[in-house]
Amino acid sequence: MKAILKKTAAVVTAAAMMTVSAACSSKKEESSSLSNMVGNGPSDSLVMDEDNMPYGATMTSLKNSTNDKVKIDIDFDPRYFVQDGTDYPEIYLLTEYIEAMQNRDSEKLEKLFYKPYLDFSVQRSSFSDTADYLEKYVDNLENRAKSEIEFTYIVVDTCLNENESENLTDFEFVDQKINELSGEQLTDKVKSRKLVYMDIAFKDSQGNTYMINDTLGSDLSVYIYNIDGTYYLL
Repeated sequence: MKAILKKTAAVVTAAAMMTVSAACSSKKEESSSLSNMVGNGPSDSLVMDEDNMPYGATMTSLKNSTNDKVKIDIDFDPRYFVQDGTDYPEIYLLTEYIEAMQNRDSEKLEKLFYKPYLDFSVQRSSFSDTADYLEKYVDNLENRAKSEIEFTYIVVDTCLNENESENLTDFEFVDQKINELSGEQLTDKVKSRKLVYMDIAFKDSQGNTYMINDTLGSDLSVYIYNIDGTYYLL
């Protein structure tokens, strides 16, 4: 949540943006290039083992029309997310996040996030509370679209895990902060960490479609932590 709630000069009223680093952009470009190569039907000599392909090489979709746990349709690379039977609990959490944003539902948002870290991030970014953050974020998009908006689609562009370089993830800062806020060594209970970047489609009242990355200059980023068996956003 640290990355999401940090204000930038380019987006004065939007607090949920973090500029993707050059290294992260390179990773996305690599994934895109590989996806294009695979789509064009490479020769046998170019075929890679799925496990060695970068994020984005094996994208799939989940639809609200066929799965009511999916609040907004979403594309993602399933190799990078936990699968429990036929369920993707981390992916469901992301769709619930965007649904809460759509509805400006601060109570729902506070249930999805690790609350002490959410409160820290809100205060650090000079918002009065979670509702204030949601209002200003959505208001900024609506001001740019000059209309009320509706989120329609999510694309998880990148997923970084604990195998990635610390300068791309900043997990150490998050770990230190949740230990401090909880008053215990909470990281002893952390079973997994991820940092994801999402580009989100939204439409205005006239049916015109926009992407958050194009509108605000960066993806929406958020951490997913499994703490003692429960998934939280940070």
